[in-house]
Amino acid sequence: MRKAYGGVLIDSRGQVLLREPAGHYKGDVWTFAKGRPTPGESAEQTALREVLEETGYYAEITAKIPGSFDGKRTSNEYFLMIPVQDTGHFDTETQAIRWASPETARELIQLNRRSGRRRRDLRVLKLALTLFRSLQPTANASRSGQTSEFYSGVAKLSLISRTF
Repeated sequence: MRKAYGGVLIDSRGQVLLREPAGHYKGDVWTFAKGRPTPGESAEQTALREVLEETGYYAEITAKIPGSFDGKRTSNEYFLMIPVQDTGHFDTETQAIRWASPETARELIQLNRRSGRRRRDLRVLKLALTLFRSLQPTANASRSGQTSEFYSGVAKLSLISRTF
């Protein structure tokens, strides 16, 4: 089975970044960036590259989303990411990107025409949101000024590469 890696970007307000594939490729109306690795590329490098190419966002990985999401021919793995910088440009595989609340993201993913892909993306979204919430600093720590970063105290992978 082939491998593919992708990312779910969630910003500090809890908004989720979705992409609309050009021509609604394979029945996907709204989905997450993902793709296959190039030779010698790690899972993390692949996910970061795919997110940059398909959404125009440089991102930082905060954690691996648990599990593997298998389709008929491809086993997909995803990483939870936070946005670092918007380049304002994405490749021709994407016709639009959109930040959405978790509820709106669920509604948009429901528009996907293929049930297996729709179920996969809804499961990825649910796990990403659960992981995101578990990594947030406590409200008390934020109010008291004990945390200056969005994911204070969370070990992050320093895998941002701006030389794609």
